[in-house]
Amino acid sequence: MANITTIQKNKLLRKLRNINILNEKDILNLKVYDLKKIKDNDKLTLNDIEIIWLMQDAIEKKSLLDFFTDQS
Repeated sequence: MANITTIQKNKLLRKLRNINILNEKDILNLKVYDLKKIKDNDKLTLNDIEIIWLMQDAIEKKSLLDFFTDQS
């Protein structure tokens, strides 16, 4: 797994907010169909998908703060 920067994580959060994914529950319930709503100018990357998986894992482990402070 590549090192994921805080900037990359924040960019992804902005993309998710733009499609009304606003909290941990929304992230956990995220479906591929939801990702289709991301506009072309935001372009979802494979790296974004990896970050979503890691974020979901961190939420399930109750370690989201560690994920965003690079402690994971």
